[in-house]
Amino acid sequence: MDAFVAYSIPIQGLKYGVHRFAYDVDKAFFAHFEGSPLEEAEVHVDLELDKRSDLLLLEFAMQGTVRTECDRCTAPIRLPVNDQRQLVVKYGDADGEAEDEVVFIERETHEFNVAKYLYEFTVLALPYIRAYNCENDDPRPCNMEVLEHLQNIARDADYPAWDALKDFKEKL
Repeated sequence: MDAFVAYSIPIQGLKYGVHRFAYDVDKAFFAHFEGSPLEEAEVHVDLELDKRSDLLLLEFAMQGTVRTECDRCTAPIRLPVNDQRQLVVKYGDADGEAEDEVVFIERETHEFNVAKYLYEFTVLALPYIRAYNCENDDPRPCNMEVLEHLQNIARDADYPAWDALKDFKEKL
């Protein structure tokens, strides 16, 4: 049985207008994607599909958390994810046309599977720097030993890396 059958939307019999779907993507979902940068997540996705005569307009609204390593202190954290993405699905042939958020399907297509887009949009929702303000978390997930070490380095004017960076700056 296809692991992503639950993510298929039967578009052939779907009336014109707005339709709403909800998905929860988690560890089991991400395990199906080899080499995924995400292993654990609890993300709720509300999908609004607007079926029109010439296209499908999909609006993805994601909210939840992703388990990752903090870029500041290396501690395991639950990084909040909150993002919205749009996907346009057009009927026809895609020859000669290439757009990021536009997909082409045959008019006779019976269903449209959104699993790939749930995965991609969740990965894209991750911030470039994986850290957040965890001051209000109880207990704070921070690795205080690493943070103290970084603060000591920042205060140490004789730290060897500073000279190398100064030389690098002068070369620019």
